[in-house]
Amino acid sequence: MEHRVSQGMAAAHESYGRHLGRYLNQSSYDRMRGLPGVIDLAFGDPHEYPASALVELFHRNLDPGHPGWFAYTRDHPPAQEFVAEQLTDEFGERFEPADIALTNGAFGGLVVCLRSVCDPGDEVIYLAPTWFYYESMIISSGATPRRVDLAPSSWRLDPDRIDAAITPSTSAIIINSPNNPTGVIYADAELAALADVLTQASRRYGRPIYLISDEAYRRIVFDDLPCPSPGSFYPFTLLVHTYTKTLLLPGQRIGYIALPPSMPEREQIRETLTISRLMTGWAFPGNSLMYAVPELNGHTISVKPMQVRRNILVDAFTAAGFHVRPSQGTFYLLARTATGDDWAHVRKLEQHGMLALAGSVVGAPGHIRLSLTITDEMAYDTAARVRRAYDGPGGRLSAGQ
Repeated sequence: MEHRVSQGMAAAHESYGRHLGRYLNQSSYDRMRGLPGVIDLAFGDPHEYPASALVELFHRNLDPGHPGWFAYTRDHPPAQEFVAEQLTDEFGERFEPADIALTNGAFGGLVVCLRSVCDPGDEVIYLAPTWFYYESMIISSGATPRRVDLAPSSWRLDPDRIDAAITPSTSAIIINSPNNPTGVIYADAELAALADVLTQASRRYGRPIYLISDEAYRRIVFDDLPCPSPGSFYPFTLLVHTYTKTLLLPGQRIGYIALPPSMPEREQIRETLTISRLMTGWAFPGNSLMYAVPELNGHTISVKPMQVRRNILVDAFTAAGFHVRPSQGTFYLLARTATGDDWAHVRKLEQHGMLALAGSVVGAPGHIRLSLTITDEMAYDTAARVRRAYDGPGGRLSAGQ
């Protein structure tokens, strides 16, 4: 007898299959990952042991301080107070601890936001190039995804395109700055223009359009650039943060959703976020991670070494014939191929022991995405391998390959 599965999950599965699933099926990633000598540039995973002080911090909070140490815990007031104080210092506005909803990372936080503000039949705008899970995530929440392309080549926000995509059914828009995969940071003027578009559309249709700000990389910024938050410009913003990026520990799921002080009548959203975290399958972080939050800021990774690795890869791939704009932030670099065939270049790099993500997976066909979370040794080794792969007869791929 044939299994009957949820139509929503079937649609989300189909979307996944066109993005990350396609890469895993068509590349050699699963076969090559972890093999000796293989350099994984496809995903932002760690390649070095975490600092011993950070490990000791986690150990300390695994040691129960009272019988209820590992009891059901929805939120942890010391952690909420710490985050609220940090955001108050950062934004210059008083954040309330009650407006901090702790989550199991940004992934869980984004799902909680979508489930909190979207109904079946609603539309959610996302910008492309994009993180490969957004579309599937929107579909699985019961909403309909509407893709809006960023400005070609520059990857900047285009308020006119976003405005044209808004309909009476639009309930939210997801933006990500610095953007994965482009590495672009959206400037004050862009965010102000976006806020104006959303404000006018919200008035036009008589309902707030929520801006879900995926701020996973907002503290992973190069060249000392400023990275403004949409929460400074638009009151109906849900700020989603994760410590898994700032610690480079993607398997430790800890983050939060924050409501800006400018959001009107946010008490209702507070309650909705709690119910959504419960009904999403307990999307709260583990207790020991919550207890560690007030100390986590002292253990953030240094972006300077990653910036050096970015420069090494920019030089290497530029010399090999790619067009590479140095990313302003995130763990990634987006390189445009000369041939327009990203999959051919993924296969070519695999032949030389390097794994890269095809840009088609993230809405950037003709590009490849490269991770900067490698070690210094891996960065220099990558540069040498790229030279060997693309120098000499047959090294540069032709448009037909």
